[in-house]
Amino acid sequence: MLDLRQFFALDADPALFLYGSYSPGLVALSVVVAVLAAISALHAAGLARHATSRKQRATLIVTGAVALGGGIWSMHFIGMLAFELCTPVSYSRPITLLSMLPGLGASLVALSLLSRRHLSGPQLIEGGVLIGAGIGTMHYSGMAAMVMAPALRYDPLWFAGSIVVAVTLAVLALWLRFRLRRLQRRLSAWVSIVTGGTVLGLAVAGMHYTGMAAARFVGTAADTANADTDFVAGAVALTTIGLTVLVAVVNGMLRYQQLYHQIESKEARLKAIFDTAVDGMITIDGNGLIHDFNQAAEALFGWTSAEVVDRNISMLMPEPHRSHHDRYLAHYLTTGDARIIGVGREVMAQRRDGSLVPIRLAIGQAAVPGEPLFVAFVTDISQRKAMEQALRDSEEQHRTLLRNIPGLSFRRLLDEGRAMLFMSDAVLGLTGWDAAEFVERGRRFCELVHPDDRPTLRAAIDAATHGGGDYAIEYRLNHRDGRVLWMWESGSVIFDAAGEPAWVDGVVFDLSERHRMEQELRESRDRAELAAASKTAFLANMSHEIRTPMNAIIGFTELLLDTRLDAFQQRHLETVRRSARSLLGLLNDILDTAKLERGAVDIETVDFSLRELVHQVAASLRLTAESKGLALDVSYPPTLGDYFKGDPLRILQVLTNLVGNAIKFTERGGVRIEVGGTPGALRIDVVDTGIGIAPDRIARIFEPFAQADASTSRRFGGTGLGTTIARQLAELMHGRLEVDSEVGVGSRFMLHLPLPAGDAVAAEQEAPIVRLPSMTMLVADDVPQNLELMTLVLGRAGHRLVTAANGDEAFAAFLAGRFDVVLMDVQMPHTDGLEATRRIRAHERLHALAATPIVALTASVLNQDRVAAREAGMDGFASKPLDMSRLMMEIARVTGQALTDTRRHLPASVETDGSTVADWQRGIALWGDADALCRAVRRFLDSFAGSAELLAGLATAGEHEALCQHVHRLRGAAANLCLPAVSTLAMRIESEAAAGRVDALPTLCNALKDALDAVAAELAQHGHRPDAAAATTPAAGGEDIPALARALHDTLTHGEFDDAVLGRLLDSLKAAGRGTVASRIEKAIDEFEFPAAQSALAALYDPTATESPSP
Repeated sequence: MLDLRQFFALDADPALFLYGSYSPGLVALSVVVAVLAAISALHAAGLARHATSRKQRATLIVTGAVALGGGIWSMHFIGMLAFELCTPVSYSRPITLLSMLPGLGASLVALSLLSRRHLSGPQLIEGGVLIGAGIGTMHYSGMAAMVMAPALRYDPLWFAGSIVVAVTLAVLALWLRFRLRRLQRRLSAWVSIVTGGTVLGLAVAGMHYTGMAAARFVGTAADTANADTDFVAGAVALTTIGLTVLVAVVNGMLRYQQLYHQIESKEARLKAIFDTAVDGMITIDGNGLIHDFNQAAEALFGWTSAEVVDRNISMLMPEPHRSHHDRYLAHYLTTGDARIIGVGREVMAQRRDGSLVPIRLAIGQAAVPGEPLFVAFVTDISQRKAMEQALRDSEEQHRTLLRNIPGLSFRRLLDEGRAMLFMSDAVLGLTGWDAAEFVERGRRFCELVHPDDRPTLRAAIDAATHGGGDYAIEYRLNHRDGRVLWMWESGSVIFDAAGEPAWVDGVVFDLSERHRMEQELRESRDRAELAAASKTAFLANMSHEIRTPMNAIIGFTELLLDTRLDAFQQRHLETVRRSARSLLGLLNDILDTAKLERGAVDIETVDFSLRELVHQVAASLRLTAESKGLALDVSYPPTLGDYFKGDPLRILQVLTNLVGNAIKFTERGGVRIEVGGTPGALRIDVVDTGIGIAPDRIARIFEPFAQADASTSRRFGGTGLGTTIARQLAELMHGRLEVDSEVGVGSRFMLHLPLPAGDAVAAEQEAPIVRLPSMTMLVADDVPQNLELMTLVLGRAGHRLVTAANGDEAFAAFLAGRFDVVLMDVQMPHTDGLEATRRIRAHERLHALAATPIVALTASVLNQDRVAAREAGMDGFASKPLDMSRLMMEIARVTGQALTDTRRHLPASVETDGSTVADWQRGIALWGDADALCRAVRRFLDSFAGSAELLAGLATAGEHEALCQHVHRLRGAAANLCLPAVSTLAMRIESEAAAGRVDALPTLCNALKDALDAVAAELAQHGHRPDAAAATTPAAGGEDIPALARALHDTLTHGEFDDAVLGRLLDSLKAAGRGTVASRIEKAIDEFEFPAAQSALAALYDPTATESPSP
């Protein structure tokens, strides 16, 4: 078991202790040796940290450890030599040499730690403990080598203190070394090395002398003359010299190798930088000779390095710089005045091919010993110059654009003041201030905005800012001269990289002129609307003012005509009625035109037969055409269906006008109606061989009362309102009317209608004749004649009437009696009919009375008057002049009375071979009464007796033209008489003959004969046997009816009218018992339906001409 008393002085007698002394010089030397050894070791550690190889690092660490370990060992024994003890002392050589090993180990640990780049806290403490332990081990093993008489013991506290000193100072030395390395930017490397080495050396010395203080020499003093210290002195000297030489040589060689590699690496790095630099690099001496020329310079100038080295750099410069360059260098070297040295500038350089290139040149002087050296950095700025030029051009374009934009361009901040960053020069014209006033002097553009418009502008910009979009707004701006201008501003909010709104870019345009024009347009529109309203009001008032007296004129005239009159009175009353009806027709035409202009004409959609409508038009105008020697034909393809959906009345009106004009303006040849197209895209052409229309007058043909030229007007008259109304009606039916014409050749009017296919419809029935039960009526009208007329007409029908002259009287009369119906005039003085109706309805509601039917009487044609009547509480509506039949029907409707049909019971339609023989109902509706129809049918049968045999003979003889003419007349007459079977067969015969297909003609002629016989049988079966001679025999005491009819027909043909001849003819017809025919002729002339009148007149003097039905 280890006995600590052999090592520590635990119970020794202090009186036996021996004490020594130190030599100050040797003590100082020992400390210096320790510090120098530590500095040398730290230097080696620093070299090891920057070593380029592991071997080099290991060598440096080992040499440093040897230096430090040898220093520790040398310091120890120098310190021992500095200690003088009063007893002889010798040293054991093996132990002395072995004591060096702990110091070497501690040194290896220290340098291994110091050669690291980073050291943690635990590693720092661990390293300090190992170094301190190594130093302490070396010290106490070296102390153990002492050979002497006294016994060597240690004080435990001082022993522990020596170890603590060694560890503490070692840790401190390591910490200082790494801490000072961080501060190397402010301290030099040698300062940190010397500081760390000093602390580490003091750690070695401090441990040694603390350990010496812990030593206790127990024994007696002796003579020291024979002390053997030569060995220690020699060993210390040799060790110190050897280690110094060894470390110096090794470190010197390693340092040289390291510096060489650094220089080599730096040179390679510089060469790589020089060769790979994007910019050209050229080195020149004080004489301007080129030493180096990198690859970028070769690419820039076109010269290779071998071609320019040792040549003057002026070869790369154009004049005048080439001649002055060397003087610049000489001037700088002589005076130090740097004109081109250390300054970057842009110059022109010259390539090998002589072309010039813009470069940026910077020349700096290299700080190298010996001859001065300059480095030139050359940058090709061709692209930059091109970009700058492009930018300048673009900027100039933008400036030009901004100058020429009619409005203001701006950039505005979004701060509270809405400061302007940029404004184009156009701001001067818009505001009266130039751009600098807003951009530089702080005037606010927003302050010029009209105060009422500022919130709207601010709200628009805020909405665009938060919504991330654009804005556009109109506002008023106050000009400097006091004017208020209208502006239109459009802007876009621009956002920065963070997504925050930065500013607004936009434009402002002056809209003052546009606003002025809009205001003028609005005023013009208002004036036009006022004019239209005035026109409408005028027409309405004119209609009312004319219709009101006409109501009395026509009504009383018809009442007088129903009384016993002599021939003179009868003729003059007929003239009055005819003139009134003519005036009414003219008024209706004018009103229809006004309705079309304001879009008040309604188009109905019903099923109808287009084939029948076209043939009806042709039949009604055929006699007029034939009277001028013109042919009137119809071409209706068999593949096209008969029935379509549309407004047959308007189509009939258009076609009648077009065909009538075609006949009017055609002197030779004929007129043809051609139907084609498909359902949904119908086309009806009216083609004539008339005078034609000049190209420059085609556009005017649809103007009211237009004509081809002045001579045409004299010969034929104008077109009146017909073509104008025709085109307007076509467009109203979503179609179009076009014309193609050539002067002297003829015209083609093309009617395009988008009519869809329709369903088959039954023949129209005759309107019933209305009879009402006796009623008590209240009639209110401000015109006495109208009240008298209503009293006579309605009183004759068995009704009891109470009259009132205004609304007040009507309301009072209503309160005083009970009425089945009230006939209320709308426009009356004081209280009108609308107000009176409101009072009546209010009275009925107040007393819970049943509503009395009220029918409005008015001469107005305005739709709003009808609407006002309904809103006032009226149940029905009757227009003036009053049509008594329609008035009775309206009264029956509002009162809910049953209608009594007093029509004659007509024979049913008879069919043969699947086709109707005679359509009696439709024929009587067209001819007015059954007697007139039967007489016309009888004349037709007499005129065309034997036609079937005649046609068969013409077909056999090949005289197709004569056949077509005869059958054409027969077909037209049969159609006018509503004889479908005869008309259809005649049309088929005409079609077959025209196409040259003669094989079917005999069969068709036999069928035609059977159809004519069936008509005769139908007429005989029902006893319709009028005296045919009555049509041609003058009445007793009357004039020659055929002669008068021919004379009147001729005057109408020449566009004239003989009222005396008409009166004589009407008197003769009535005297002969043919009042119906007389009425039909008179009605046609009164309504300006001259073709129908001519047709009826021709039937009187030409037995072969069948009358056309009156419209």
